[in-house]
Amino acid sequence: MNAYTKIEATLPSNEAAQRALLSQYASERLATLRRRFVVYIFGCLFAVWATSLPVGLGLTGLVVAGDVVDCLCLLSLHRQISQGAHHSRLMRFATFGGMFQCLSLTVSVAAYVLIWGQEGTILGVAAVLGMEALNATLLLPTNRKVAIRKLAICAITPILLLVIELLLADDRHALMHLSAHSLMALMCMGYMCYSFSRSSYENAQKTEDLRKNEQALSAANTKLHGQQDQLRKLSMVARSSNDTVILMSADRTVEWVNEAFTDLSGVSFQEAVGRNIYDLIRITDSNADDFDEVAAAAKRGAPLRTELHNRQNNGRDLWIDFQLLPIKSAAGDIEFFVTIARDITAVKEHSESLRQAREAAEEVAKAKSSFLANMSHEIRTPLTGIIGMADLLTETEQSPEQRTFTQTIVSSSRSLLTIINDILDLSKLDAGKLALSDTRFETRSCFGDVIRLLTPAAQEKGNALKLWIDDGVPAQLISDDVRLRQITTNIVGNATKFTEGGCIDVRVWTSADAAGSMSNEAMLNVAVEDTGIGIPEDRLQSIFDEFSQADGSTSRRFGGTGLGLAICRKLVAEMGGKIDLQSTVGAGTSVRISLPVKVPASAEDADATAPAMGGGDLTDLAGFTILVADDNKTNRFLMRKYLEPLPLTLHFVENGYDAVEAALEHMPDLIFMDISMPIMSGLEVTETIRANAEQQPCIVALTAHVLDGEQEACLAAGMNDFLTKPIRRQQIVDCLRQHLAQKNKSNVANYTAVES
Repeated sequence: MNAYTKIEATLPSNEAAQRALLSQYASERLATLRRRFVVYIFGCLFAVWATSLPVGLGLTGLVVAGDVVDCLCLLSLHRQISQGAHHSRLMRFATFGGMFQCLSLTVSVAAYVLIWGQEGTILGVAAVLGMEALNATLLLPTNRKVAIRKLAICAITPILLLVIELLLADDRHALMHLSAHSLMALMCMGYMCYSFSRSSYENAQKTEDLRKNEQALSAANTKLHGQQDQLRKLSMVARSSNDTVILMSADRTVEWVNEAFTDLSGVSFQEAVGRNIYDLIRITDSNADDFDEVAAAAKRGAPLRTELHNRQNNGRDLWIDFQLLPIKSAAGDIEFFVTIARDITAVKEHSESLRQAREAAEEVAKAKSSFLANMSHEIRTPLTGIIGMADLLTETEQSPEQRTFTQTIVSSSRSLLTIINDILDLSKLDAGKLALSDTRFETRSCFGDVIRLLTPAAQEKGNALKLWIDDGVPAQLISDDVRLRQITTNIVGNATKFTEGGCIDVRVWTSADAAGSMSNEAMLNVAVEDTGIGIPEDRLQSIFDEFSQADGSTSRRFGGTGLGLAICRKLVAEMGGKIDLQSTVGAGTSVRISLPVKVPASAEDADATAPAMGGGDLTDLAGFTILVADDNKTNRFLMRKYLEPLPLTLHFVENGYDAVEAALEHMPDLIFMDISMPIMSGLEVTETIRANAEQQPCIVALTAHVLDGEQEACLAAGMNDFLTKPIRRQQIVDCLRQHLAQKNKSNVANYTAVES
C-alpha cells in the first residue's frame, strides 16, 4: 500500500473522490505533454512561415513556457497529494498552472494578431483557440473548474481582439477581416466548439453521477457483505454455542434451534421446529410454576430470566438458566423471540456443597466455642478453690518451708490462669469477636502497675527491671488500658522469662500521629529491651506465630505456650498499631510497639471513675445482708472465708430454687449469683427475682463463663455487675463497696423489673 492509498483510506469518501480526480487530471495532462510539444513544433513552423523567424520563435516560446509552468505545478500537485495536503491547496495549484498555460496561449495569439494583422488572422486565431477549447473540454471529467475557466478565456479572447481591431484599424481593413466567409467560418467553428463542449460537459456530468452511483453501490455492497459476514459469524456462534439457543415467531412457534438444544433436551431439530415453546418446556418435565411464569412473560412481551428445574429419566436433577428475550420493531411490535438456556446444574451442586461446607464450618465454630466455654468453666471452677485457698493460706502463720509451698501453689495456679486466658483471647481474636473499649486512664499508673507486678519475677532471676517514661508523655490518655496492660505485661514477662542476671528497660514516649487527622491524636510508643538469650534470625518472622518459640527446647527450659507474642501482635493490629521485633542471639531482644491513642483536651473530659476500693475502714459495709448462690461447695466455702471477717449478714444456697426462696425471705441487699446451678440457672433466678421481689437487691454475676455474650446475657437478665472466677478477696471487697458503700439499708436503690 503506497502513501497516497494510506492517506485516502483516512479521508471522507467525497474528499477522497475529489483528490482522486485531481490526481487523474494531473496524470493525464502530464501524459499528453509529448503530443502537445509536437503540435507546438508545427505551430512554430507555421508562425515562422507566416511572419518571421524572431516572431515565430518568440510566440512559440511563450506558449511552451506556459505549458512548462503548468507541468511543474502538476508535478508539485502529485507530491502534495502524497503528503496529505488539503484539497483547497491542491485546487489552487491545479488552477494556477492551468490558467497560466491558457493565458500564455491567448497572449501569443493576441500578439500575433496585433503585430502581424494580415488577412486570415481571425481564422488562424479561431483555429488555435478552438483547439485550446477542445483541449479544455477534454478536462471536464477530471477538473471541471479549470476546464470551464479555459473555455471562458477561449470564448472571450477573439471577441476582444475583434473589438480592438475595429477600434484601431481603418474601415477597409476592418471590413476585410469581417468578410462574410470569414464570419461564417468563425461562427461554424464557434458552434462546433460549443456543441462539443456542451456534449463533453453533459458526458462529464453523467460520468460523475455514474461514479457517485458506483461509489454508493460499492458502499452498499461492502455494508451488505459486512452484514452477511456478521450474520454468518453470529449463526456460527449460535450453532456451535454450548448454550441452548431457540428462535421463535411472535406466536411462540419454534423456528430454529441449535445443536446444544438437542444435547440438553434430547429433542431433535426436526421435532422442535414448528412446535410451540410451551410444548418443549412440557417435554423437559419442568415445574408447572416455571411454565406459567414463562407463558405470562411471553404474553406480556417482557424479557424474563429464571431458573427451570426438572428431573431427568436417570433421576438426576437438572437446573437450567432460562432467558426469554423479545425482539421488537421500531413500532414496538414483537417480531420474534430469542431464548437462551444454560445448564447450571454443576453450579447449583457446587453452591450447595459450599453451603453445606459453610454450615459445617459454623457448626465446628459453635462446637469450638462451646468446648472452650465448657473447658474454661470446668477449669476455672476448681482453680477458684486452689487460688482462693492458697491466698487464705498466705494469711496464716506458716513456717518458711510452708510459705514456699504456698507461694509455689499461688504462682503455679496464676500461670495456669494466664494460659487459660491466653487461649480464650486467641480464640476471640481469631473469631473477630474481641471488643475494645476506650477509657481514660492514668498513663504512669498503668505502666507502673505492670512493672510492680513483674518486679518480683525479675528479681528472682537476678534482673534489673526499669521503667523510663518521657516527660512529654501526657498524664492521661484515652485507649483500651486493659489491653494495653495485657500487651505490656506479655512482652515484659517474655523479656523477664528469657533473661537471667541482666537488665530489662521499658521506655515509653509519644510522637505525632502519622495521619495527623486530629490535633488530639498521638502515637504511644513502648520499647522493651532486654539482654536475654535472643532469637535466631531465621526465627524472627515465625516468632509471632501461635504456639511458636525460638526452638523446641525453649518451652522445656523456660516454660510457656508460645501464645504471648501471637496475642500481642493480634491485639496491636486490632487497636490499629504495629509491633516490631529485633534480636541478636546472645545479645538480647528489642520489641517496639506503636499504638494510636487520644489525648484528653481538658480535665473536664475525664470519665467518672470509682474511688479506690482496697483497704481502709470496713465499717461502711456494716448492716448489709449478702446472699451467695453457688452449687460448688468449695466456692461457697471460699466465699464464706472471704466474707466472714466483714460486718455483714451472710446466707448461702446451693441451687437456683433455694436462691429465689432466700431472696424473697431474707431480702438481701446484694446477691453473688452463680450462672450454672441446678434446678434454675442464675439467669432464670435473676429474672424471677426481678419480677417478684418487693425490695430489689443488687445482683452480681459470679461465674466461670468468660466468653463474649455471657456478660451481655447477664446484664440483659437484670444483673448489675459481672465478676469472673477465679476471684480474689480484694475484688469482692471492691465490688461490695462499689454497690453498697455510702448507702443505708433503708435507702437501697429500687430496681425496675427489667433493665434495658
